[in-house]
Amino acid sequence: MKILIVDDDKEIVQLLSIYATNEGYEPIAAYSGKEAITKLATNPDTA
Repeated sequence: MKILIVDDDKEIVQLLSIYATNEGYEPIAAYSGKEAITKLATNPDTA
């Protein structure tokens, strides 16, 4: 299952991505609201 992680702090996104991966998720990173919306538009099955 994919999960979208959004934060402007790259270190936080990296840390959360590691945790999500360890729990069986496929993280998709975004560093702004605008980037998150764009990623959702291209990956509509992202949770």
